[in-house]
Amino acid sequence: MEDLILSQFEQQNSSTGDMIMMRSLRNGIIQKLNPKQQDEVLKSIDSLINSGFITYENGKLECLRLTELGFQRLYKNSKSTDDIEELILNKFKQQNSRANDIVQLKNLNFTIFQQLNPIEKDLFSDAINNLQANGYVTYEGKNTAIECLRLTDIGYDKLY
Repeated sequence: MEDLILSQFEQQNSSTGDMIMMRSLRNGIIQKLNPKQQDEVLKSIDSLINSGFITYENGKLECLRLTELGFQRLYKNSKSTDDIEELILNKFKQQNSRANDIVQLKNLNFTIFQQLNPIEKDLFSDAINNLQANGYVTYEGKNTAIECLRLTDIGYDKLY
């Protein structure tokens, strides 16, 4: 049940300090559970609070708030910078790219970046920088309408 509660934070791509309204939990999840499961949810919330993963607030709004410890637990299986680099290179591969072909950054934002959790999003620019540093891609179009990555000969050889 703890995972069920934490998954609510994950579905929102929550960061440290983000909250989930208790009203949303009650109306969206808890009411759909049987009575025994409902009791387990409440015990799980207490366990998560006692473990320091979330806090409970009952001020103007009754909510659960994700702590830094909870954030780290939630995203402990995040992709590495290397994994994200591979995702980016796979976009070139999916297009059957050759050297000098491009992938627009807006395509990467819609197809890869939006699917990443907050930790992985922080690594996204590092992944692009690493691909550039290794000579696999070049970045083009700063301050222009079409920002893109261009596959180099070295990147082409790495792909195929």
